Amino acid sequence: MARIEMQAQRRMIVGKKVARLRRAGQLPGVVYGPVMSETVQVTVDHREFARFYREHGHATLFDLVWDGGSRPVFIRRVQNDPVRRNAIHVDFFAPNLRQPITAMTPLALHNPNPHAAGVMTELFTQVEVEATPEQIPTVIDVDIFSLQHPGDAIRIGDLKLPEGVRATGDADTALVTLTETRAERSEDLMEQAEAEAAVASSPEAGAEDTGAA
Repeated sequence: MARIEMQAQRRMIVGKKVARLRRAGQLPGVVYGPVMSETVQVTVDHREFARFYREHGHATLFDLVWDGGSRPVFIRRVQNDPVRRNAIHVDFFAPNLRQPITAMTPLALHNPNPHAAGVMTELFTQVEVEATPEQIPTVIDVDIFSLQHPGDAIRIGDLKLPEGVRATGDADTALVTLTETRAERSEDLMEQAEAEAAVASSPEAGAEDTGAA
């Protein structure tokens, strides 16, 4: 299956002068990696990049095409403006397609149990996996139907990963859990307090106290 493409242009403008590129709707970036003989300075259309990044994230391998070159790349790093939060620079990483790499892949939760008793808490939104670049999944689907009772959890070891893909984290690490609601927790505490009060006020308890004196 053909990879997605993004168009770029080589750029000669560097340093503080790139501000005028941003004003013209261009996003400056660099292309680097083990298969690159040198770092290539590029620009991409800012709106096109924002749309692509929103839809595909950073775990998608795609072809970056510029005048005189083309490489399969990942979006490795996006630098954002600290105030406006819009992208101001992007790093494209060109991997060796034959060598395994690690990448952070987002989790997509689906199929919640309508009868689950508790509140679902997502502890991690992504996990690190290892595979060859073309095998890195864009997203990992997580079926959470098994979360029914407080204390239930989906762990790294429970993930259904494609062949050739390995999660690097501890298999026992919880990714999603089901916890008690505040109301349920309050009821449990009230029941516990009532039980302790009943035991403390019982004749047997009084007799034991008197005997101890």
